[in-house]
Amino acid sequence: MARIVLVHGFNVRDGGAQTVDRLAPFLEAAGYTVDKDEADYGWFGLLAVRIRKYYAVRRIVNALHDADVIISHSNGSNYEHKALALLEHRKKAYQIIRLSPALNSSTGVTVNVATAAVFHTHTDWITWLSGLLWFHPWGRQGQKGYTGDDRRIVNYDYTDLILNHSDWFKDGNIEIVAADIIEFLKR
Repeated sequence: MARIVLVHGFNVRDGGAQTVDRLAPFLEAAGYTVDKDEADYGWFGLLAVRIRKYYAVRRIVNALHDADVIISHSNGSNYEHKALALLEHRKKAYQIIRLSPALNSSTGVTVNVATAAVFHTHTDWITWLSGLLWFHPWGRQGQKGYTGDDRRIVNYDYTDLILNHSDWFKDGNIEIVAADIIEFLKR
C-alpha cells in the first residue's frame, strides 16, 4: 500500500501530534503506511518561516524520496510545494492533500503531482490574514480554495463543517475529513 508523509504547519511545538498526526490511525486502518516524523521540521515562529525555510524544505525533500502521498497543513503546504519542486526531475508522481494551505489561491502543483486535493473553508481567518502579507508565498488558498485551472486539483469546500484554520483535527471533524481523504486517495 502507499506510503504517506504528513507535514505540519508552523508554530507547532508537538511535531504535529495535535494536528496532521491525528490522521495517522485512520490512514493506517485503511492500510496505508504513515510517516509522522521524517518531515517534522520542528517549531518555527513567523520569522523562522522565512529564515530557516531551507532547513525545513531539505528535511521534507529527504522524507519524500520513498513517499507516494503527502498530506500537509497550513505552512506545511508551502514547504511541501517547495520540496516537490526540488524533486521534479524524478520520474515519480505524487498524490497530495492540502488542509487549509497557507498558499496563494492561484498556486498550483508541480509537474510531479498526479492528483491533488485542496481542503478549504471560507471561515479560515488565518489564511485570510496571510493573504495580506506582501512578497510572501502565503495566501488565501485555505480560505478560497485553488482558483487556477489545473484539472489535477480538486477543491473540497468544508465551510459548513470546519470553522477555523485547525478545526480539521478536532474530534467529530477528523473522522469525516479522514474518510474523505481516504476516498480521494482511492480515485
